[in-house]
Amino acid sequence: MVGLLVVVLCLCLSFVFSYEYSTAMIQKLICSFMSIIVLSTYSKSDVIILSSGEKLNASIISQTDSTIRVHHSILGDFEIDTKEVSSINGVALHATKPVGSTPEKAPIEDTKSDWSQRVTLGLGIQNGQKDSSNLSTIYNAKKTVDKHTVTVDMSYRRSESDGERTVNRFSSSWDNSWLQPGGNWSFFTTLQFDWAEFQKWDQRLVGDLGISYYLIQYQEEDEKFALSLRLGSGLRKEFQSENQEIIPEGLLGLSVLWTFSEKQTFSADSTWYPDYEDVSNYRVVTNASWNLQLESSGNLQFSLGLLHEYDSVVSEDVEKTNLQLTAGITYSF
Repeated sequence: MVGLLVVVLCLCLSFVFSYEYSTAMIQKLICSFMSIIVLSTYSKSDVIILSSGEKLNASIISQTDSTIRVHHSILGDFEIDTKEVSSINGVALHATKPVGSTPEKAPIEDTKSDWSQRVTLGLGIQNGQKDSSNLSTIYNAKKTVDKHTVTVDMSYRRSESDGERTVNRFSSSWDNSWLQPGGNWSFFTTLQFDWAEFQKWDQRLVGDLGISYYLIQYQEEDEKFALSLRLGSGLRKEFQSENQEIIPEGLLGLSVLWTFSEKQTFSADSTWYPDYEDVSNYRVVTNASWNLQLESSGNLQFSLGLLHEYDSVVSEDVEKTNLQLTAGITYSF
């Protein structure tokens, strides 16, 4: 382009000095040459695609974060809001920042936790040492990375009857499971700690490991159903108990997870823990819950829960069966 301008300039000058022309003619030649120079600066046309899908062929004069000033052969010079521009010369607008412009701020990282968490506050009744009302607080957290799932549960229950405390208990568990190829088998480990005021022990520590197998598993639109079997072994250690030795025990359980729709879920599990050295010494733990999402908020659910525990060997002043029914509100986050 520069070479072309030089050639044109030389031709014009040679034409002027080779012939005698009036001053007016010389001015016209100079103006024509200047027009060629000005127009040559806009000879390169940029392809601008607007957000509406329209295509605009114009030369970009300048560009800022908010506007782009262009020259159009017919419309002349005007500005375009960058919000109305999709791409320039086939490149997305965010990638075509002008030289010297303020660099973009680093994107804010998504601080959303990978954990799926729930907190439940419930009121209910208990049938055990005495029929009484109870207050319960339950926390659940779950995280899945690839095929490894971690589940954390913590709960506190307190009951009173006629002003006398009958239940005062804290329970916690940490469960890991690794889903195997095929999607039906998984390995699991569980570590559980319990503290209770009205049991044959004050603290109890249980560790289990085993395998889990999906007996039934299907999904149809919003409905999901899964029935799984758990089989394993573990060790139990009771503190401040008549038997403070480490007790090896088995584990056999069934669990059900049934999602009726996007708003209703039912889950239940029951596990039998027999003492390998004395089969008559065993315990059975059963949990069940039903959750209904409330219309007013996607994070709130109405919950009904059941906890049943049976221990075949207990102290004389302790009931073998303990049943708790609760109703409450669950907040998910």
